[in-house]
Amino acid sequence: MLEESVPLLKTARLLLRAFTPSDLEEYARCIFADPDVTRYLPKRDIPPQERAGRVMKYFGDHWAQHGYGDWAVTDKTDGQLLGHCGLNYLEEAVEVEVEYALAKAYWGRGLATEAARASVRFGFENIGLERIIALAVPENIASRRVMEHLGLVYAKDVHYFGLDLVYYVIQREQFGE
Repeated sequence: MLEESVPLLKTARLLLRAFTPSDLEEYARCIFADPDVTRYLPKRDIPPQERAGRVMKYFGDHWAQHGYGDWAVTDKTDGQLLGHCGLNYLEEAVEVEVEYALAKAYWGRGLATEAARASVRFGFENIGLERIIALAVPENIASRRVMEHLGLVYAKDVHYFGLDLVYYVIQREQFGE
């Protein structure tokens, strides 16, 4: 991924930046090696390091193709990698989704909401999107809370990626700080 093509986003506590090759080991450990974090993600029978590498490559390719994508979410004070967050074009839905995954150690602090809010703002203000969706396994209450804190509203149930999911949506004019 060309780091210079990925804009840096800053929030009160976070820095959203491009992934770098040096992130691979920590990203694999904090996201894909933790069954609590991957519990609600589509199942993949791939070792964590390989899965992290594939996801990071996908993120880089997505930025190159669409001009937006997922960022590495890091702590603003110490640079610690916390996970990822960003915007993903879903071919299956022909929509743009806000997505996020943080290491378990950072759950429950409002960090996913903070990162996702910056991503949604980027989508509306910098890309000019008119609507953004979010998807979650119905049982993933924490993810649904993030969506609701952002102002997304439940619209319907869908079946994507071999999963039954809830589908939330927000229009540009509904987005507030």
